[in-house]
Amino acid sequence: MSTPESPSLLKLLTLAARAVEGELNAELRARLSADLRPAHYAVFRYLDPAGSRVGELAQAAGMTQQSMGELVGQLESAGLVRRQVDPVDRRARQVVCTPAGRAALVLAAERIAGIERRITCAVGEVGMAELLDLLTRVVGVLGATPDESAGEPQR
Repeated sequence: MSTPESPSLLKLLTLAARAVEGELNAELRARLSADLRPAHYAVFRYLDPAGSRVGELAQAAGMTQQSMGELVGQLESAGLVRRQVDPVDRRARQVVCTPAGRAALVLAAERIAGIERRITCAVGEVGMAELLDLLTRVVGVLGATPDESAGEPQR
């Protein structure tokens, strides 16, 4: 439970994630699509480079297939992903990045690196290393893998 003097771990983690996503989203919206929202990052966060089915993405993100399908449709309209026939099961469709989507991932990685540099300037290199180590340990204690809990496109 948070108190005015000491916010809870959950509150601080949530505020930090929102701050990073807000900074990332401001630039991505300006450069890619004004319709882009942090919710769309779930598609990229879990998308296999070879392609993923909507159901797989939904399960990994902890959302319904319908909700994930809507996000994929919006990213499709923005030209960042496309659906294609699954080569393993031709009855199914999979989501893959378009060239513009891959460029968006590069841009996101660059922007995230810039955000990390700003944080490092504020807390120092040792502080940043400790922060990353502590967060990695928290993830381990709680049983999630870093890929499942990261709030950014994978580099």
